[in-house]
Amino acid sequence: MMREVDKLVSIVIPCYNNEPFIEDAIASAVNQTYNNVEIIVIDDGSTDKSLEIIRLFENHIQWETSSNQGAPKARNRGLELARGEYIKFLDADDILLPDSLERQVEKASQLSSERKAIIYGDAIWINRDGKPLPNNPLLPRKANEDPVSHILSQCPLTSCPLHKRDYLLEIGGFDPLIPKGQEHDLHLRLVLAGVEFVYHSGAVYQYREYSDTNRISDRGLSQKGAMIHFEILQQQCRKIKEQTKTLSPDVRKILARRFWAYGRAILRKGYIVESKSYFETARELDAQNCIIGNPPYPMLVQLLGATKAEYLTQKLKGLMKPSPA
Repeated sequence: MMREVDKLVSIVIPCYNNEPFIEDAIASAVNQTYNNVEIIVIDDGSTDKSLEIIRLFENHIQWETSSNQGAPKARNRGLELARGEYIKFLDADDILLPDSLERQVEKASQLSSERKAIIYGDAIWINRDGKPLPNNPLLPRKANEDPVSHILSQCPLTSCPLHKRDYLLEIGGFDPLIPKGQEHDLHLRLVLAGVEFVYHSGAVYQYREYSDTNRISDRGLSQKGAMIHFEILQQQCRKIKEQTKTLSPDVRKILARRFWAYGRAILRKGYIVESKSYFETARELDAQNCIIGNPPYPMLVQLLGATKAEYLTQKLKGLMKPSPA
């Protein structure tokens, strides 16, 4: 019988126009200290030189290319091809730490076979140039903490978990209709399916945070419309209710604040009518705790309403910016 620490890990890397970063991403997968690895790269219709770079690694990886369909479908295609018992998703602009898989497989091997559980760790945030950005480590779930509210408030990034292939297949992988933040939906559905997320402190990869029109996270609003996050959050509410029959106070508070935060975000982009749906739903979920923002914003909302409060808050921020030297 194969020991747990010898089991195959499939690293799945979706790529769309990541010419500046794809080489480092693949190299970080190739250079893992854990040896029993297969690397699957799915090029999602890149129009830059990404595919040329991918082909440089063809002796070390399995790869294929297709028309552009989005990161969720590319990841799901990689999942279909994967043979490993464990799955590690890695975006093409991120970097696995050299001993990431070795440490996580070792931790996973210590889990009881009776537990439906996966291991996850932290991410090191970096900018486009690879320089560190400030961020806080994830907080592990407390013994008496509701797993649904915990995964909503402390959701790990895409490459933090070492997934079990069977658990991913059980829930159908990533939802291809979600344009950004797909890992939040994936992890919620895993928890609702009974999967326990077991935290082990320590970084497992470098997550690159930057703005670029090629990034799926920067294309979602323009392509899908201002109501996409409203629909996603409503869908999350439905999924939780289907499984738990009700929304706990903690879950209502988290979701209410998320509705409010997205409402503010689209309001700043000029979607006044659409933002009202977010704010109204936030109040329906938790009227006492839904408003988020630094003073004097909450007071302005109470006095003037969300739209005027946002306008004045942004005006105040503009006045407080230092003048150029």
